[in-house]
Amino acid sequence: MAVCMLAGVLCALVTVFATGALELTARYALAIGAIVIGNCMSSTTLAGRNFLGSVEDHWDEVEGWLALGATPRRATLDLARRAVHDALVPALDQTRTTGLVVLPGAFVGAIFGGVSPLEAGRFQIVVLGAILAAGAVSAALVTLWSGSVPTRPRRPV
Repeated sequence: MAVCMLAGVLCALVTVFATGALELTARYALAIGAIVIGNCMSSTTLAGRNFLGSVEDHWDEVEGWLALGATPRRATLDLARRAVHDALVPALDQTRTTGLVVLPGAFVGAIFGGVSPLEAGRFQIVVLGAILAAGAVSAALVTLWSGSVPTRPRRPV
């Protein structure tokens, strides 16, 4: 999980700072880094739990794929896709409601910090994009690395 999260967060933050969307300063790195890491934790956990739960619930389908000669990874591919999709729903909902229903903390915090509303809005858009990117990468990696399930997983008691 930690490696998947690290990959997602690094991918998003390197893109943000390398493209110049935000200036690489301690202020921006700390603010966006903390927000992205927190949201990435949720996406990664949801993807892992959803995937393993789906494999357990749909084991008959997985076993059918395996019986037909599919690789363990192919047998769980559809379940992995659904798990990644479901793991990104909270971040997508947050992005959809931003500015319409709620004023996000990053925007309000930037305004209170003395930044212009235009700059705060730009910062919030970059944050939401980074959250989605990091969540997508980390969730995809979790299901990719967990995807090769040759035998029925046992849920911890």
